[in-house]
Amino acid sequence: MKLNRKELRKIQYDFNSCSNRLLQANYEDYADVLGKFVNYIDSTPIISDYIHDCGSCDWNLESEIKEVQSSYGRLIFSLGETDSEEIRNVYAVLRYLVENNSSVYRGVAMGYSSSSKWQDKIKGFNERFVMVLIRHVESYLTKVGIDMGIDEKNIYNVTVQNGQAIIANDNSSVTATTNIGATANDIEQLIAAVRTKMDTLTSDEDKEAASESLEVIEAEVISEKPKKSMIKTAIASLQAIKGTVEFGSAVAALIQFVEPMLS
Repeated sequence: MKLNRKELRKIQYDFNSCSNRLLQANYEDYADVLGKFVNYIDSTPIISDYIHDCGSCDWNLESEIKEVQSSYGRLIFSLGETDSEEIRNVYAVLRYLVENNSSVYRGVAMGYSSSSKWQDKIKGFNERFVMVLIRHVESYLTKVGIDMGIDEKNIYNVTVQNGQAIIANDNSSVTATTNIGATANDIEQLIAAVRTKMDTLTSDEDKEAASESLEVIEAEVISEKPKKSMIKTAIASLQAIKGTVEFGSAVAALIQFVEPMLS
């Protein structure tokens, strides 16, 4: 597929919006929102190509899903031993649930929370199952953006081989990608996203720690001689905060973008 960095960032924004809507969906609306999530993946080539490159799920999906559904909370899905297995298995289950209009909160989600509340079961299913796929896709899109560099207008051919993005300038032969590194503008946007999600933190102490860590990262990454040790400490502080799924997702996206600078 052909796209430039600006188009990629729009895809990242749309995917994050679609993912967050699913993560926050009411249990009664979950099936419809899940359908929109799967349809977005299927209609976005850079994401669907990445997932399909991970191979086909070799489960007997009907049998596996019925077994979990009929266990009344005693069983949950295994994910797989490799990243590729996790990606293709989670996607395959979600797609099957959508295609067969299967109830989630009264079915496969029951084993993901010991709570008797339907909403808690959906929350557990999202955090322990759906988020696995979301995190993999977020990481992949972030790495593609890093490899594209800083030119907003340059158009690239992006293909996927063995779970890796192969990027080439339009009309050129495919070559190995080069890690250009993070730009100040990208960092600012990712930090702003984390700050927005800080409102979901319940502890003032956590909010203060997150704010201080973000200030350190923001100052160091734009410095001519960034102190890697300070960035690593700030990252560790953010990772230690037990926040909401939305906060954790925003932090993960920031960390994935900053980490190449620390190698």
